[in-house]
Amino acid sequence: MSRLPPRQRPYEADLEKMMDGMRFEGPSPRHLMQALAHAPKFLMRFQALGGTILFSGKLPAREREIAIMRTGARTRSEYEWGMHVALYQKSCDLSEAEIRATLHGSWDDPVWSAREQLIIKTVDELHDTSTVSDALWRKLASEWPEEQLVELILAIGYYHMAAFFLNATGVALEDGAARFPAAPA
Repeated sequence: MSRLPPRQRPYEADLEKMMDGMRFEGPSPRHLMQALAHAPKFLMRFQALGGTILFSGKLPAREREIAIMRTGARTRSEYEWGMHVALYQKSCDLSEAEIRATLHGSWDDPVWSAREQLIIKTVDELHDTSTVSDALWRKLASEWPEEQLVELILAIGYYHMAAFFLNATGVALEDGAARFPAAPA
């Protein structure tokens, strides 16, 4: 149940322009944007960083989405997890087993490649301890260049922030987004 009602139009001119320019193939984050519209300066910056992560980064899209989906799962943000499943599962060639593993699997789940296991482990360590161990950092640094490591950590942190906002304010789920499946027996 939403704790923060969507802010309705009309918006400030720059916010109207940004909202009109948002185009997604599939569900769009309309409810999230309407909630953030209560604080236009934050919405504009939130959208700028999110857009950079999604559309201008160097991290391969599949790896980025595994990190985002796992972050959504670990933070219990059905909104974030479900939007990214709906928008990116096919384009990132993620199987149903891999999607389930973002939600219910462990970092060493055999559906993941060794490199993907490191992504899951990174999300889990950051979620559980707010840092990564030296041993994990050495493994990450042997797989990704520094620019992509920065991007990976920032993407995980950004989607933690998004999940905290979504969960705390109760932003309504979007039509067409995936829903959390039941846990396996």
